[in-house]
Amino acid sequence: MSANPSDGQLIDAVIAGDQASYRSLVERYQNYIFTITYNVLKNREEAEEAAQDVFIKVYKTLRSFERKSKFSTWLYTIAFRTALDYQKKKKYNTQSIDSEESFLQIEDTKSLNPDQTMHKADLREKLKLAIQKLKPNDASIITLFYLHEKSVQEVAQIMDLTVSNVKTKLHRLRESLRKQLENQLKTEIQDLL
Repeated sequence: MSANPSDGQLIDAVIAGDQASYRSLVERYQNYIFTITYNVLKNREEAEEAAQDVFIKVYKTLRSFERKSKFSTWLYTIAFRTALDYQKKKKYNTQSIDSEESFLQIEDTKSLNPDQTMHKADLREKLKLAIQKLKPNDASIITLFYLHEKSVQEVAQIMDLTVSNVKTKLHRLRESLRKQLENQLKTEIQDLL
């Protein structure tokens, strides 16, 4: 197998019984899956437990993956639905904020100087905190589209929504989050004065 095998190559190897390939799939997607489960559950331990369950389900059902969509889309769908199941089972009391937030794109930090890198890291942390305040479904839409770079069609499939619904939600969430981050930055500047 090549040094950086595709998802399809890893899947074929796992189906053939190669445990190392399964470990590679888990390592490739574990952070993404945890992010999805955490956005829904808002509890680290529960999110970790749900993420583990996702990978157990994937292992048990990998042969049923028909490859009609990307593996990551199939995997994220399982993760989102597993997290929702956990939420229902545990009867979480999730609070939502009526003034919903959105996303602000952050550029790659590889070519930035240390000050710029620190600023971007600070902005990214503020963004993560703002996303955590969203309703679970809204946080998942934002995370999938912007942080995991899924297409609108893939987000719609994962979230079981229409494409137009996802587009509408993204527009609304983006504008709201931009306003929230602007207000937060204004408050921080005033506190410094």
